[in-house]
Amino acid sequence: MMRKISLFLIVVSVLLAAVSPSCVAQNFKPYPGAKLDEKSTREASAAAPGKQSQVFTTGDVFEKVYSFYKALYKEYTMSSSPKLPSGQPLKWAFFILDGEKDLASSKYWMKIQRPYVGGADGQEIRDITVIQTVRSN
Repeated sequence: MMRKISLFLIVVSVLLAAVSPSCVAQNFKPYPGAKLDEKSTREASAAAPGKQSQVFTTGDVFEKVYSFYKALYKEYTMSSSPKLPSGQPLKWAFFILDGEKDLASSKYWMKIQRPYVGGADGQEIRDITVIQTVRSN
């Protein structure tokens, strides 16, 4: 009887550990109407060895996309947003999908940004909102 109780407690402990918030990754929900940008996905994944990215784009304003994801995921606040060389502000927000406390420890997170800044030299700027997921291999 004691052995059955011990085995039961071990199984329960393992199950609880498996569902603890820091271990549970949420599924990414694509923004309605956003399109997968295959070229930008390849470039982003190639630029960060050991990371796998998906890049989606939408013409919807940043605030609308932000509101959609703010209702779904835990936001990680960065201290400030940079500006483009033209002086135009870059809007961005980061969300952690795997329950970790910050981006440094997260293995699955996402960023929304407007405008798009890409290309091999970072000079391709488009007035669209970008949704990028990043997953560590």
